[in-house]
Amino acid sequence: MKKQLIILFTLVAISLITFTSCEPFIENKITLRNLAAADVQLNIRGELHRISAGQSLVLNDFKKGTFEYETIYSLPFGATEFSAEGDVSGEMVLNAGTEILLVYTSVLTDSAYVIYGSLTSSDDINRVDPFADGTGSSTP
Repeated sequence: MKKQLIILFTLVAISLITFTSCEPFIENKITLRNLAAADVQLNIRGELHRISAGQSLVLNDFKKGTFEYETIYSLPFGATEFSAEGDVSGEMVLNAGTEILLVYTSVLTDSAYVIYGSLTSSDDINRVDPFADGTGSSTP
């Protein structure tokens, strides 16, 4: 009976380690927060995601990799000039368990609308990717 319990305990421990440490089960998350005066849309992975002014959107279905993104923004009433600054386009690098926050803010001054994008990541910028192939690049 003791042998059976030890074997059972060992199998359970191995199963827990195996199923909780596999990379495919680690989720990446992108949170989009629109604090700007008008709606924005994020174009990423061939899909448009609309975020109304004052709203947030969470995207969970991203695997490891580097994804290009672009921001499409609406102008608030009264804006005749416009510009965009900061992280309104570029690349998002997602490793295992990465959380990204992209915040949009804006200023409307004398009919000139400026939208700002600010992107932050939970990844340490000095982190070495344990899944990299040793050549300095990682394969998704």
